[in-house]
Amino acid sequence: MVATIRDVAAKAKVSFQLASAVLGNKKYARASEATRKKITDAARNLGYVPNVSAKILRGDASKIIGVLIDSRAPESTFSILAEIEHCAALAGYRILIAQAHDDPEKLLESCKSLRQNGVDGIISFAHDYPLLNCRLDQQLGDDPKIVFVLNTTTGNGSAVDVDIAGGMKCAVDHLLSNGYRTPALLLLSSTGGQEKLTQSKQKRLDGFLDSAPAGSRVFCLSAEGNTVDGLAEQCRTLIREDFPANRVDAVIAENDNLAAILMKELLAAGIRIPQDFGLVGWDNLLIGQCLPVKLTTLYYDRKKIAENTLCMLLDRINGNTGSSCGPFELNLIVRESSQK
Repeated sequence: MVATIRDVAAKAKVSFQLASAVLGNKKYARASEATRKKITDAARNLGYVPNVSAKILRGDASKIIGVLIDSRAPESTFSILAEIEHCAALAGYRILIAQAHDDPEKLLESCKSLRQNGVDGIISFAHDYPLLNCRLDQQLGDDPKIVFVLNTTTGNGSAVDVDIAGGMKCAVDHLLSNGYRTPALLLLSSTGGQEKLTQSKQKRLDGFLDSAPAGSRVFCLSAEGNTVDGLAEQCRTLIREDFPANRVDAVIAENDNLAAILMKELLAAGIRIPQDFGLVGWDNLLIGQCLPVKLTTLYYDRKKIAENTLCMLLDRINGNTGSSCGPFELNLIVRESSQK
């Protein structure tokens, strides 16, 4: 049988009004520390869970934050979500997550359900679907209690983003200063580069073309199937044909996993890293420090992004819709793979 607030009050030998006020952290709750402990101990022993629906009907905050995320989002995105969950718990909030893959309609339905279930605000990681000609940050932009994280449209005041163009310039300048002459950008795509790019890829492309020497190349590998063997075969073709033809001597890869596959094939072909070829990854994943040549990588502070995301959302929950933050810096972590 589910324990009620009256069961907690009876066990603690106090009125149910006082038990409710103490467990609800009400400012008007007048109780000694000993009494508070009796109430919280009774609630814990009975397994008491507050009725969120009842709180919402009374007009109280639910202390729940909804999250929209693509179920196949990169590992780095889920790392930010983990940091947000930790920060939210410290602030007394719980997280309710809705996931879908390449299905913005389902995410819109989930967003509606989250609101109907009384969440205090929403954080969205899933909003950029160019292949489906859909941007949820534009469709949901009028909601004053939603914050979008990463890869949003320029000028979105409800967004927390990173300076991808600045990070790309930092990586290109680093490679050039270390004697590499013809860096290239290596991206993954669903169709080998023929589709509309996500905001993340487009910003990387624009940042690279603005920073790299004239004539620098961009290569797209097909991610369909996303198998290591398939990507490795495409990397071997690049090494055998495209890189020599374009005198490519360094690559900035879309992520550390792709950089790791390319590194393996470069070394197998007898190309020395960093003496003959420079390599930069993205996301600072653990794999980068476990490779035969430790990987230089671009990285943003996930904890700082999580803290600022939660802070911005809580401001909006409290009625301050004017708060915003500029794009966060991408830092270059220099390791062996890019230093001759």
